[in-house]
Amino acid sequence: MVDNWWLFVCPSEKGCDDPLINPFVEEGNGSGLQKLGCERVIVVVAGDDILKDRGRLYYEKLVGSGWKGKAEYLETEGKDHVFHIIQPDCEEAKTVFKRLGAFFNDEP
Repeated sequence: MVDNWWLFVCPSEKGCDDPLINPFVEEGNGSGLQKLGCERVIVVVAGDDILKDRGRLYYEKLVGSGWKGKAEYLETEGKDHVFHIIQPDCEEAKTVFKRLGAFFNDEP
């Protein structure tokens, strides 16, 4: 599903191996991530989002790349893409907003 969607959004001969969607192709399966210029990253995905697996893969590759920073992963079960924008008052969105606020403020 994601492959077809991406070809619609950004048609190119590279398909899903385009570095715009897959940062692991050009740098030997993510080894370029160790040069990431920030010290902290939070990857937030919705459990029912078709892009969830890409988010999880990014998190896993980042953590395994030798990057010296701190990475966090937050998955909200039972929700779809941009649910926090469509339903900002739902409890799950409030949880995401609180977690993002804590992350940005460097709180545990």
